[in-house]
Amino acid sequence: MLTAAKPRRPARTRSRVQRGAARPDETRPASPTPVAPLPEPEPIVRSLPDADTPPLLPMPKRIVIGVEIEAYSIQAPEFSIGRRHSRPRPGVSEAGERYTRDTSIGSEYNSRPFGTIREAVFLLKSGLRKYLRRIYRGHEEGDEWLAPLLVGGWTNRFAGTHLHLSLADEELTLETARSLAGHLHAHVPLMIAACANSPIWGSRITATVSNRLERGSEAYFKAISPRTVSARDLQEMRYAPARKRKPATLELRMLDSNIPEFVVATLTLAKAVTLRWRRGRRAVNRLKQTDYLGARHHAGRHGMRGQLCWRGEWIPARKYLDRFLWEHRAELEEIDIPDDVYDVLRLLKRGYNGARLIHDAARIAYREHPQTWQRRFARRYAAGIELLLSGNSLRDFAAALNVALPDTDQTWLGRRTASIDE
Repeated sequence: MLTAAKPRRPARTRSRVQRGAARPDETRPASPTPVAPLPEPEPIVRSLPDADTPPLLPMPKRIVIGVEIEAYSIQAPEFSIGRRHSRPRPGVSEAGERYTRDTSIGSEYNSRPFGTIREAVFLLKSGLRKYLRRIYRGHEEGDEWLAPLLVGGWTNRFAGTHLHLSLADEELTLETARSLAGHLHAHVPLMIAACANSPIWGSRITATVSNRLERGSEAYFKAISPRTVSARDLQEMRYAPARKRKPATLELRMLDSNIPEFVVATLTLAKAVTLRWRRGRRAVNRLKQTDYLGARHHAGRHGMRGQLCWRGEWIPARKYLDRFLWEHRAELEEIDIPDDVYDVLRLLKRGYNGARLIHDAARIAYREHPQTWQRRFARRYAAGIELLLSGNSLRDFAAALNVALPDTDQTWLGRRTASIDE
């Protein structure tokens, strides 16, 4: 006697940010109940938009971002570290890109505006790669060339990364920028910890992950409250008014110079917050200014191994990252994040950021030969940055520096705890 087979339960899908377990009071039926098919809906006729009406952009693309990255330079074939200004060959820059001279550090790269995280990865790598003039025709073996050294500090000057946030479908006013800053403010310490990258200062290896933040904050990017965001320079968040070829933006100035992977991971966090704000949803974290300043200092000293403040509770930065990813899981799913960026977020959860990578590589070079450790480091970094900017992975870059990154195969992102939406 034949019996009907039980219908199979549909396969579950898991988002890139880990979903939490079911609640204890949730129950599931023992077997699916047959449901009568619904009648076909009548077609709905809508009028076509006018020819002059632009198509509505998807919500993630309505957030427009630009990036400025300042850089030290490695001069080859001597492999000395300094502040020499470098430019790409004439005619290779794209519309919207700028390669300028920063009076303090030397070279500064300004990206063209972009709307997606995939664009960010591609544009930053291809744009910075143009500094490598040795890859072009006409370069002879033994000729002098420069490679960008993307760190927040090395000798006695600071190099930073600035993020510019704007809107594609309307002008960003000062009041709108202050509203957005109110959502971003509590998460600035997390972004500092994620992008910290200046463990070297005065050509010495230190235990501080961001010497730039600890030494230069008061002079170059002073901490403020969101209500005081203005067009004044030298603040950590600044309203940059529109110019002839540039829209008004909210500029974030507190981040260290870094390789594209850590910059893009950090701007992914900023974009998730901006997207939540754009939809009118309330901020997931609010801090008293005293807690904010303490978390900011802790992020500059210890990075992703420090303590941050979540609604008055001090927790490890890695746990803060988990809570952040869970609260913004809907925005992160919509943003369309490449696998390489998720790998960086997993490294951050393991407590590993750009500062630890540079610190470990410098310590290895120092143990090999204390007298020439900077030259050894510079030679490896120049080879590694060429690999990275040519499309290879962060792990390839680390291998060129003789550093083994921690394994992240079993690292989950996001935890269903302390949600304000449930």
